[in-house]
Amino acid sequence: MRVTPGHFDALQKAITDMMELYGADKIISEYEQGHIARASKVKDLQKRFCFDMLYASNIPELVDEIYDYANNDHIYTALKRICPKVIRNY
Repeated sequence: MRVTPGHFDALQKAITDMMELYGADKIISEYEQGHIARASKVKDLQKRFCFDMLYASNIPELVDEIYDYANNDHIYTALKRICPKVIRNY
């Protein structure tokens, strides 16, 4: 994983805080049941969920810092460790 430990911790805190604020169980259920925009076109639900959680965390400055040295693959590796697994039920 190329994301630095400091950035990883900041990502984890931001995503965890956002999910607690809006209800992690509710968010996960919405994704698993396909109650998201363009759900029928999603090929990789876990990837969609992880990046949606990243952007919903509203931390653009941190994301910009990470993209200075990492790409989507590196960021996705970090996000998979942070975000809960979702299983498609639709």
